[in-house]
Amino acid sequence: MEAAGQEDTFYVERLIWRGRALSRTSGGKVVILEPGVFPGERVLARISKSKKDYLQAECLEVLEPLPERRAHPCSHFNHCGGCRFGVLPQGRQLELKTQLLENELSRAIGAKTERLSVDRIFRGHPGWRYRWRGQVHVKDKIPHLKRFQSNELEPCSDCLLFSGPLSRNLAEICKDLPDGRHTIASSPLEYNAVSEHSLENISLPLNNSGLRVQVPAGTFFQAHQGLNQDLITYVIHKTRDFESIADLFAGAGNFALPLAAEGKDLLAVESDKKALQAIEASCREFGLKSLRVRRCDLHKKEALQALESFAPGAAVLDPPRSGGGKKLLSITRSKSLQRLVWISCDVVNTCRDLRPFLDQGWQISEIALFDMFPQTWHMEVVIVLDRGL
Repeated sequence: MEAAGQEDTFYVERLIWRGRALSRTSGGKVVILEPGVFPGERVLARISKSKKDYLQAECLEVLEPLPERRAHPCSHFNHCGGCRFGVLPQGRQLELKTQLLENELSRAIGAKTERLSVDRIFRGHPGWRYRWRGQVHVKDKIPHLKRFQSNELEPCSDCLLFSGPLSRNLAEICKDLPDGRHTIASSPLEYNAVSEHSLENISLPLNNSGLRVQVPAGTFFQAHQGLNQDLITYVIHKTRDFESIADLFAGAGNFALPLAAEGKDLLAVESDKKALQAIEASCREFGLKSLRVRRCDLHKKEALQALESFAPGAAVLDPPRSGGGKKLLSITRSKSLQRLVWISCDVVNTCRDLRPFLDQGWQISEIALFDMFPQTWHMEVVIVLDRGL
């Protein structure tokens, strides 16, 4: 019987959610390997936990690597768990992410829909130095990272995922911060780099049209600003046949502002006061009179009442990583609503929220994968749903 601490060789069969890999013992018991190994590889691994139905193991050595495997370009790779996919070319990463996504969709909602293949794939350019927003751990005024699957901190002078301005100013930002984890952000328009504690705003472009929004550094925005422009264009395209659109979990107006600039009638629903203030400021700056904002929690009755009163033809949903929860289903009480454009950075949670919609007759019409987080297992997924007849 396998026990913690035992070492053995394993053949990697496929990837599962969170970038982990699935293998089996010679007796057929499932082995879950930590991120950093890939289908087709044979590895030497040590069992870290022995459960009734499966084993957890950590890779000690890749005995038979994929032909594409290469040395990781980051000197912190052996300690950091942030970009375990960086040992593969980005094209191969995307192939694996597509397979991973389709497998998870099949497992989670396969019995409820026939639409499970990824229809469109958007590659993230650049593949490195793309993050304009991120987190850093500060200790004794020095930037650190967390060691892989540990709370121990490792000094880190740079991260290859951080954009140039964030990288160049990392040490300077951290010397004024107390110990702890902090959000840092930079503008692709003005190249300023600040922490969440700064009063200085971050200027963000929206859809390559000259439209922009000013947000506090602590307010959420898409870290890969280059690919975000493609995501905005995609959402505009998928809502082009509707004149009235509700942007739910609107944030700082990543979708609401460009859609309003297209002449659509917009309702932006968000609970974050500072985010809504950013939307309103951009509306004044660019003369967007067709966008109205509503500060409320989408799980509360007032949000449903606002939606029913507005009567949108389509809705854009971009909930947090934890998902929107079961109460999201109440939005279907809006009789006018015919299309949902659902943006997700965690498909497992989204599928949980999605199943009741499929039970009500909503149908998946398209699935798009946006490689918003190159070098990692993470991805952004857009699922377009239409109300069934």
